[in-house]
Amino acid sequence: MANGLVLYHGMASTCSKKVRLALYEKAVKFESRLLDLQKFEQHTPEYLALNPNGVVPTLVHGGRPVIESSVIIEYIEAAFPQTPLAPADPFAQAQMRLWLKFSDNVAYNAVYAPTWTILSKRAGDQLSEGNLQNVLDRIPSKERRDRWETVAREGFSEKELDDAYAKMIQSLDKIEAAVAHMPWLLGEDYSLADIAMIPFIDRIRNLRPEYLDIARYPGVNRWEQALRARPAFDKAFNFRDDPRAAELPNI
Repeated sequence: MANGLVLYHGMASTCSKKVRLALYEKAVKFESRLLDLQKFEQHTPEYLALNPNGVVPTLVHGGRPVIESSVIIEYIEAAFPQTPLAPADPFAQAQMRLWLKFSDNVAYNAVYAPTWTILSKRAGDQLSEGNLQNVLDRIPSKERRDRWETVAREGFSEKELDDAYAKMIQSLDKIEAAVAHMPWLLGEDYSLADIAMIPFIDRIRNLRPEYLDIARYPGVNRWEQALRARPAFDKAFNFRDDPRAAELPNI
């Protein structure tokens, strides 16, 4: 790879889709290392040497790993300034970073419990008690270790799922307010703010399509369709540039 760029990512991972979308929008070539998260390839010693948190994605540029999806997309913006995806105005940059923070702290938490209930329960059901403990012992983060154990043994509580659904509505309300009279989250210009949020709205549509009622959220639906019409969207969300892509679920 001429630019020394390698992406370790998951097919269905919302955070991986965020990074893929930024790369494709900038037409930056990268070498794909697609991991099977349900086979816990993100917990191998080789991967943990790159990302000690044991999560995807990780971007390796010139042999140096960059982790955390919102940090990665800002890194991509700085390292590959062609096709700018961040505003020049410092105040607008601050507003963009607030969207990135919201995507990490609210939108992500809106979808992780319902998503884990579908995907991770499927993986957990395949593990015997002995194998489950072996898997848990390899997970470096206590938070994710506890989450895997919860999903595999008992599932999320009704309260936890209700809290997630409330955050879905909070995310949709916030986007609706931003795009009611403007095409993009920062106004006239498409940016990393839109890239950070769309994976979670796409996942809400998969999990709770009734929440995206067009009468309630006309702006969100218009904004989402504009994103889906961009060529980079299909490449990032229906990823095909890796032989493993066809083997792995996309939700």
